[in-house]
Amino acid sequence: AIRDVYKRQPLPFHEGDALRVVADGLPDPATLFVSNSMPVRDLDRFVGPTTTSVTALGNRGVSGIDGIVSSALGAGSATTDDLTLVVGDLALYHDGNGLLALDRCDVDATVVLVNNDGGGIFHALPIESFEPEFTEAFKTPHGIEFEPLADLHGLAYARVDARPDAGASTAGVADDLAEAYARARDADGSHLIEVRTEAEPSHRTRERLEAAVERAVHGDGSE
Repeated sequence: AIRDVYKRQPLPFHEGDALRVVADGLPDPATLFVSNSMPVRDLDRFVGPTTTSVTALGNRGVSGIDGIVSSALGAGSATTDDLTLVVGDLALYHDGNGLLALDRCDVDATVVLVNNDGGGIFHALPIESFEPEFTEAFKTPHGIEFEPLADLHGLAYARVDARPDAGASTAGVADDLAEAYARARDADGSHLIEVRTEAEPSHRTRERLEAAVERAVHGDGSE
């Protein structure tokens, strides 16, 4: 149903599209590690079945967003498959030192960072309507630049700006991300691809898609 919705109405690029573009570009075989919070939910919602041999992994339970990078690189050290990590900015901020395992465990990885400058999952809660409490205590913007982190740990760096005010078209952003991911996938060494997004517009698009799928499956309730 969600594929039909995409065909019927133009939608802005949103964070779920980043998961879809990465999944479409995975080599065969591949290990895909996806962060908690919104990335794993977007994987479930927007990435369909594939014939590619993909091992999809993630942390669950009480671990939250802590230790995501370390877990992904630990998983990568146990396989010869190509390793891709899709991670949010807060999770990468929490475990940036986990990138030390790239050398210590002799792992190459492509890290796709979905950076909306703070948490996005809390847009789904009623607290979203209350300011400044929402921004200060739940969204927690940080303004961190991640390119120096890539330099510190020796990752090649690329950035794709998917923010609405950047002016790029949906197809253009998707193509830019697909090209950046393909270059990283096919090159030696480790890479950090930063996808700059905004949490609130992405969440509004998720809501629109959810409502459209509901109508497509159950009808509009007019009967």
